[in-house]
Amino acid sequence: MLVVNKKVMTSVNFDYIDLEILYQAKKSKKGISPENISQQDVFTPGIWELVDKFATLQEKNLLTKNKEGLFVLTKTGMSTFWHMESPLWLNLLKLLRVKPFSDTECAMYLEEYIPAVQQALEMIRKKGYVMMSQLRKEDKLLKMFEILPEGIDQLTKIKKSRLSVVIPGDKLIVELDNGEGVLYEIIDDLVNPLRMVKTLSKDEVKGYK
Repeated sequence: MLVVNKKVMTSVNFDYIDLEILYQAKKSKKGISPENISQQDVFTPGIWELVDKFATLQEKNLLTKNKEGLFVLTKTGMSTFWHMESPLWLNLLKLLRVKPFSDTECAMYLEEYIPAVQQALEMIRKKGYVMMSQLRKEDKLLKMFEILPEGIDQLTKIKKSRLSVVIPGDKLIVELDNGEGVLYEIIDDLVNPLRMVKTLSKDEVKGYK
């Protein structure tokens, strides 16, 4: 079986402004500028703070400029919160490391269906990676999710993943720092294309190398 190394970005810390910039860049087809972001209703940082943020993200190869001089998301930028080969629960942990979000906000930023996000959030809540609290906003009762130290530990443990071929039926291995791993199967599902098969011992992980 052919195995190709794939890096999953899990260790970089982002704040909310970083997230919003990357999210807007992902949504935009033409590219964005600091002026575009400063017009958002979500937050109103100073323009010079935004310029500095854009420059930092560009230095990290998360953004690049197109021919029009606008910023667009790079492949590395896509791997921050939208890594296609990462399971949904892992992208949720990376998102919640920025700040607490409701289930609907998680679905919005990750551009996933709410039922799939709710299912993944419940799974990582039961595992003790996140906690859920209720927040009343206007006439609505929101479910807010916040990452716990165990969830952060899970992110730091994930070192690399290995993928055979990106078609249904192929396997994805997430290898942990202790040498053990988790085996996933690629399935024909646009909402959550990864299905956990089993955990792997160190010897089993070596067998896939």
